[in-house]
Amino acid sequence: MRWKAVVLVWVMATVVCSRAQTGTDAASGISWRLISMEGKVVGTGAAERPPRLTAQCTKDAKGKLRFELLADVGDVTEVRFVPPFQPTNDQSFPPNLPKPTVTMEFLGYMKVKPVKRQWTAIDGLAGEWKYASPGMRSANMEEVMFYMQYLKALPTLRLTLPDSTGKSVVVEFETTEWQARVKAEPMCWASSL
Repeated sequence: MRWKAVVLVWVMATVVCSRAQTGTDAASGISWRLISMEGKVVGTGAAERPPRLTAQCTKDAKGKLRFELLADVGDVTEVRFVPPFQPTNDQSFPPNLPKPTVTMEFLGYMKVKPVKRQWTAIDGLAGEWKYASPGMRSANMEEVMFYMQYLKALPTLRLTLPDSTGKSVVVEFETTEWQARVKAEPMCWASSL
């Protein structure tokens, strides 16, 4: 039992809550807040930069709050706001982007069966993935807020994500401090934390 406690302390010490960004999208009038944290690569396949988990919290012009979860394996150079798709005369429907099945494992004091859910690529931001919201274009049945409840009890999130070359990479995030920052942000109340 002591060995597990030492490993847990080491993992928590190597994870860093990196930064938060705020802004307003000029085209849609959406106010946004990004809260990012760095994680670590499990096993081989480490990128130049550490993997990153990002909470994207938005508030539209009508006051509706929205929460989205983004992740990358370390091959994205900058974190930036991802606006929702807006139809144009040339493109009436959102682009058909890759939607890999990502294994999500919640680690903590008890064992929970890993879940496989669809994540979607982000147009113009290769290597960054967003949890796919339920709907016609997604096989997911739950919103990401459902899994935020898992993180309350099991704070270590392990994801098996594809990197920019398509190879699977396992990344791990110790989310306790990150969750506290998300919970404290009024714009992120849609996260259900």
